[in-house]
Amino acid sequence: MLRKIILLCSAILLASLSYSGMAENSTSEQFIGSLSERLQVTLTEAKKDNKLDNVEYIDRLIDQEILPHLNLEALCKRVFREHWKDILQKGQKQNAIDAVVISLKRTYRLAVSSYSGQKIEVIDSKKKKSYDIVRIKINTNGKNDHTIDFAVRQFDSAWKVFDFSVDGIGVSKTLYSSISQQIQSDGLEKTIRTLAQTTNESTGS
Repeated sequence: MLRKIILLCSAILLASLSYSGMAENSTSEQFIGSLSERLQVTLTEAKKDNKLDNVEYIDRLIDQEILPHLNLEALCKRVFREHWKDILQKGQKQNAIDAVVISLKRTYRLAVSSYSGQKIEVIDSKKKKSYDIVRIKINTNGKNDHTIDFAVRQFDSAWKVFDFSVDGIGVSKTLYSSISQQIQSDGLEKTIRTLAQTTNESTGS
């Protein structure tokens, strides 16, 4: 069930691939709201054209349209936490980001193929000291409705997503827990290589 929820969460971010003209001075809620409004149109069209299981097509969209709307460095800092300084000192910053991107791509591919027409809506937003939390609700006929909280803030005057949680389960926190244990046993560089290699093998890329 958790795996399915995570996949649906990632599918929300796919709205970015259909909306590149968001105003820089829009609010965080408008930013996420625009993504949500476009999400159903984008995925419905892709599903109709039988493109949801085309790996090359999805990867191309991810590279061109999704990644620019994420702040990958900020996300990686939240994933690696106290290990980030060591990553920078060892010159592993780009390798760490690449490994996380590969992992994200795997999730996005699965998310796209699992989309089945869920209704999505913005239901709440909260302003924190340095960022906003915008809550999305995925409606599934009232039986297994899920909420997704997007952590967003402006980077160089543009809203970007730098973390998110699903039904209260933080994505970066979950990744940190698994990665931190592996770093303790295998070391930093091996963990980064393993993360990228395992994800590549599992996706066949």
